[in-house]
Amino acid sequence: MDSSPAKVTSTRRGYWLSMMALVVALPAALAVQTWGSIKDWRSQHLRQPLSASLGQPVDYAGASWTVTRFTRLAGSADSAVVLAEFEALAADPKALGSVPCEVRLSDGSSREWRPTLFADPVVRKQYPEAEQRSLCGGMAFATTEPGKPARMAASFSIPPAASSLTLSIALYSALPNYLSVSEPRT
Repeated sequence: MDSSPAKVTSTRRGYWLSMMALVVALPAALAVQTWGSIKDWRSQHLRQPLSASLGQPVDYAGASWTVTRFTRLAGSADSAVVLAEFEALAADPKALGSVPCEVRLSDGSSREWRPTLFADPVVRKQYPEAEQRSLCGGMAFATTEPGKPARMAASFSIPPAASSLTLSIALYSALPNYLSVSEPRT
């Protein structure tokens, strides 16, 4: 076994150089590996609202969108129902049919609600035509001819005390932008 001072110094130097390279390489590798995940997370969580008013057409995601109804209906004692109807006039409806779409309702307290799967009995009774409409995206665009608007609707069951409601419509192809419409003041 050769334990000359030159060999021991060389081994220690190699060891410390390897440790220094590891200190630099490991964080760099982690950063490169997670960059795609961070970018995806940002596009879904850090969003830019494109504000509109009820009845105002807004160009968004390759179509002209209009929220035609944003109505709070009386529900049961412990819930209220909000009906939102909207339409999109797209040059190529079939292209938008494959784009995932998300509709949400939020209030001034940052609570969020997703649409109910089936229309509330109040909606079925007062607005039966809304029950026949598709939720955002997919089927609504697939059955629409060019030059005609795709008509969609969403109903939400919310606490009766919820106030300062905002409807959000987001197509994944247009993120981080989304369409935002506030509840009309009465």
